[in-house]
Amino acid sequence: MSQEQVSISTLIQKNAQQNTQYNWVGVLEFLHEQHKQVQYKDCEWALEKSQMQQKINELEGVVKGQERVITDLGKRCKMLEVALRQERLKYQQNGQVPDYLNQLLKENIENQSQIQNYQTIPKRKAKPYRPLLQKIIQEVGLQSIFSPPSSPKIEHSNRPSVMLTPNQNVTSIVQNSGRQSPTNMNSTSGFPTHSRSKSQNINEEQPQMVSKDPVQLQNTLRHHLDGVRDAYFFNNMTILATVSEDCQLKLWDYQNYQQQQNQIEPYLTLRDHTGPLFAIAGIEQRLKGIQNAIFSAGAEGAIKMWYFPLPDECDQLGQTEEFQQCKMTWQAHQDAIWQLKVNSQQNLLLSSAADSLIKLWPVQDSQTEPKQLYQFGQKNQYGHFVDSPTAIAWLQHNPNLFASGFMNSSILSIFDTENGRNVQNIKYLQENNSQAQINQLTQFQQSCLISSHDDGKLRIFDLQQSKLISQIICGNEPITSAITNLNSTIIYIATGNVIKVWDTRRQQFIQELQGHQSKYDESIHNLVHHGSYNLFASLGADGQIKLFSSR
Repeated sequence: MSQEQVSISTLIQKNAQQNTQYNWVGVLEFLHEQHKQVQYKDCEWALEKSQMQQKINELEGVVKGQERVITDLGKRCKMLEVALRQERLKYQQNGQVPDYLNQLLKENIENQSQIQNYQTIPKRKAKPYRPLLQKIIQEVGLQSIFSPPSSPKIEHSNRPSVMLTPNQNVTSIVQNSGRQSPTNMNSTSGFPTHSRSKSQNINEEQPQMVSKDPVQLQNTLRHHLDGVRDAYFFNNMTILATVSEDCQLKLWDYQNYQQQQNQIEPYLTLRDHTGPLFAIAGIEQRLKGIQNAIFSAGAEGAIKMWYFPLPDECDQLGQTEEFQQCKMTWQAHQDAIWQLKVNSQQNLLLSSAADSLIKLWPVQDSQTEPKQLYQFGQKNQYGHFVDSPTAIAWLQHNPNLFASGFMNSSILSIFDTENGRNVQNIKYLQENNSQAQINQLTQFQQSCLISSHDDGKLRIFDLQQSKLISQIICGNEPITSAITNLNSTIIYIATGNVIKVWDTRRQQFIQELQGHQSKYDESIHNLVHHGSYNLFASLGADGQIKLFSSR
């Protein structure tokens, strides 16, 4: 037998052996083993899924328990704050000091008397700390210990109340209070009053003499826990809405704002936001088909719409959970929203954000999310929005137009809301300079606009002539805000930690007001003026709101 025949025979035997290994019984056993392995893996996966679901349920239960504990603690903190304020007011009115404070003072005096070798502070070093010490003593309620007893106040129950007209202020009321007695009102400031119960009385005291300064500090609101960014005055009621970086929206009834000794407290706090708040806008019931509403926005990029109660409809010491839920929320931007502006004539809302977009929304009284009408901004050659807007403002002479400034541009842009186009550009510097960006835009007279800049200059634009007509140099510090009084004769300028008063008739500064304490190189965040009265508020980084009245 040849070698080739032997090799062929061996191959045939091997193939026969392999063919004998694969039969129907073996195939069925193999498939049965594979099916068992698949079922085993499915059981392992189902077991692991049930374990993970159990862990998720446990974590959700822990989260819900923590939320309930936080809610309970918030209620308890609110009750303690109210009790503490009532206790302070009771002892301040009676001129007494609690026993535990007297005991604490005695112990401190005894401990200090036992110390023989202690260093005294020289008078020249202690003098700058006296105002701070007096402020701390006044907030704690111990000023009656360190100051001589004051003479009793004389109450005048027959003092007439005077209505405040849009062009009238506190000075004219004090001067004319002894010569005329118009119809009595419930409010000493002339603002529209809310309906109150018969058991609630309004304290009326003798008005103080007004100094020669055109602007007077009337009251300070101190209940925010972080910097206050924006506020809104309602014209048809004595309500001020404020938003802060503490994620809270507060409503204040400033009906008795002229009484400095009475601390104004917020009658409602809204806590549905999860991030710092930067912008607020309001819409009033006088508009067609719209209730009194508030729009708030901040770092979340979402806009929330609230319907709020009046002060007499909300019990400050009772439960307020029914007012905590907002009526509408929609994700308007992908980044922080810096400003909100409402057009009361067209029922439109503008929102400007750090995502380089300005969006236009319809204001509607419904639960459905509004649809975006247009979006505006500075575009590059490829049609992309590239520059962040820093300030927006509606124009009075044409309600279809609004103006905007941008971060890296030296141009004031005018946009038309009817067609969504940029219709006008006014250049105020030859070269683009980020250090001269616009921080705020304010309407001045009928067709003029005031812009506040980082370079310490205040610029006035004539929109009809499309040019810059004047500028005011206020120093080297940035101007964060500027507003005018009702007659556009006075401009209030916030720069650094002071408020400068500029008289447009004399073309000079006539007064300088102390602002707020600094925090992270910021002091005054914004100035907001009332739409019908000579009253404005300054919003500070120290969490305070100061109310000023002007002549």
